[in-house]
Amino acid sequence: MTDSNNREIITKYPLIIFVIIAVAGTFLFVNTSGPKIHLVGKVTDMNNLELEDVTLNLDFSRPKNFGLESEDLRETRKINGSFTIEKRHYTSVSISFYKPGYRIEHITFYTSKEANNPLSAIQENCHIKLREIGTLAALVKGDAHLEYDEERQLLRVFDLSEVADGNLNIKKLKLGEAIPLKKYLRLDFERDSQREIILQEHGKYKKLLPKTFCLRFVSSDPDDGFIPADTTGPDKMDITWLTQAPEGKYATKELKFSYKEGMKIQFFFYIKCGNHYGKGLISHIQASDNAKYKNGLLFVKLYINKNQNDLNVNSY
Repeated sequence: MTDSNNREIITKYPLIIFVIIAVAGTFLFVNTSGPKIHLVGKVTDMNNLELEDVTLNLDFSRPKNFGLESEDLRETRKINGSFTIEKRHYTSVSISFYKPGYRIEHITFYTSKEANNPLSAIQENCHIKLREIGTLAALVKGDAHLEYDEERQLLRVFDLSEVADGNLNIKKLKLGEAIPLKKYLRLDFERDSQREIILQEHGKYKKLLPKTFCLRFVSSDPDDGFIPADTTGPDKMDITWLTQAPEGKYATKELKFSYKEGMKIQFFFYIKCGNHYGKGLISHIQASDNAKYKNGLLFVKLYINKNQNDLNVNSY
């Protein structure tokens, strides 16, 4: 092909030529540099003893079609204590660390994170700790949105009257009427001496919403109550970290939370109901913006041991 023909093609199709050059340049760049996953580390138990026969399920991922889709590559490896993972041209890797008798650990590592950040895909001393499952308790489980709704005159409660029979029930009641239950959890709010809900201005528009939410345990048994859980330990706290209920006095029947609009909450507690021990989690709190009515919602999960006087609350 002559120089004149080349010039003619470039003159007639400049956009096509530009795209070809850009794609070729991108191809060359990706193949000579591009992101690189480099993870060097070890898997141990909670006492820092290296674990053998650990299975790693790896899911490498990278964007394609200008980030509109992703391309994945899956691998499985067996390791004894230490591991090295290297892969070019992928931007993240999700790893499941699995060993029979231990809790699975799922972590996603990213090349966009600074090196040696706990979630970075570039680490020289990555330390993964697996927890033994131990003896699981025979638990009765339940969850409920506890509601206080003046507009609908609705009160939704957690009925604990039949815990001894292995039952956790949710009951809808009419707000203001007598509650025909022996033991239950309900949502309430902090009140003044006149039993009026204490309100507080919230947010940019100064909405008047309840100042403090309360989870109340209504029971005539003086030994029933809550103990807030100690959550100062692990970074990724979840309900499985609560494995043994304390033997101490369950002195409070009320858990309080100062409310802020849009707040996120994750509050763990132990509970004693008669001769049954358990644990719980409050994971959502909400007040509706209604100038006339006070409405609120609290999401609660409960795990209570079916066996009497058994402090084991270990769950998977």
